[in-house]
This record gives sequence, structure tokens and C-alpha cells, in this order.
Amino acid sequence: MLRRNKVRLFFFLKNFLRGLLFFGIAIIFYKVTFSYLDLSSLKDQITFDFPTTFVFVLFFSSEVILGVIPPELFMIWAITSKPLSSYFFYVLSFSIISYIAGFVAFLFGKYLHKTLVYEFMRKNIIGKYERKINAYGWLVIVVAAITPLPFSATCAVIGAVGFNRNKYLFYSSARFIRYAIYGFFIWLAHPF
Repeated sequence: MLRRNKVRLFFFLKNFLRGLLFFGIAIIFYKVTFSYLDLSSLKDQITFDFPTTFVFVLFFSSEVILGVIPPELFMIWAITSKPLSSYFFYVLSFSIISYIAGFVAFLFGKYLHKTLVYEFMRKNIIGKYERKINAYGWLVIVVAAITPLPFSATCAVIGAVGFNRNKYLFYSSARFIRYAIYGFFIWLAHPF
């Protein structure tokens, strides 16, 4: 195996395992919280039934601004405060919103490419990595799409270096895989 292929594989596996670890801790916390603690009195005092439009706007904003709120919390909101029959709809909606937010960040990066800000960033930060990002950007996109790496920030950088738009749209569709897997495991962890 060539050295650069080993580096790619190591980068992918390291971040994928980090994502699985983070996800595992979140699932254990969720399972313990809802299985062993009596939250019924707290649920009566604090309502988690926010309007769906508000949650979608908050989620989109979070996804555009570096993924401030983990998407798993929105999935947990959907499974605990909405009918179980609509859970698949919410997970699919969150994945589509996340994909669109990543594309907005990518377009913002494309816009930055033509500004003085990018010239400054190119000289001081990403200039030495620009060629590698253009060559291996697909791997960075896929890893950011399926792990807790900041997806929007990655998309903005990928757009700023001039990565091909159609390739970006194809590789970033790995975001749907993350939501399918995480949504499934949250479904399994939910105490019915």
C-alpha cells in the first residue's frame, strides 16, 4: 500500500473511530438518563415540545454556524416529543437540512475565494494545504460528513480552495449515511 493511501486510511479511521466514540458516549448517556432516572416530574415542568418550524430554523442555523448544537439532540427531540410514526420524517428532514446547510457553507467558501480574506488565509493558513485539499478534498468531505468534525467549516474551506461543485455535491451526500446510522441507533436506544 502506498504511503499516501496509508495516510488517507489512517485519517479516515482515526476520525471515524473518534466519531463512534462520541456517538457511543451520547447513546449511553441518553439510555441511562431515560432508563434509570425518573424524569416524569421534570417533563411535566419543562416542555420540550417546541414548534417544528422553530426547531428546523434553529437546526439550520446551527448547521451553518459550525454545527454548534449536535444533530443527535434534534433527533432525540423528535423521538421524545413527536409521535413515533413521524420519527423517520424528522430524521430525513434533518439530513436534508444539514446537506443544504453544508452546500450554503460551500457557496460561502466559493464567495470567499474572490475576496481579500481568502488571500490572507491563503498566505497564512491554508496556502500550504491548498493543493492537497484539491487532490484529497473528497476524503475530507466524506470524513466530515459522517463524523463529528465540523461539517460546515469543512465545506467552507473546500469551497474556498475551489473544489469542483459537482464532486462536492456527490461526496457530501455521505451526510445522509450519518443521519441514517445515528437515527437508527437513537431509535434502538429509545425506551418504548
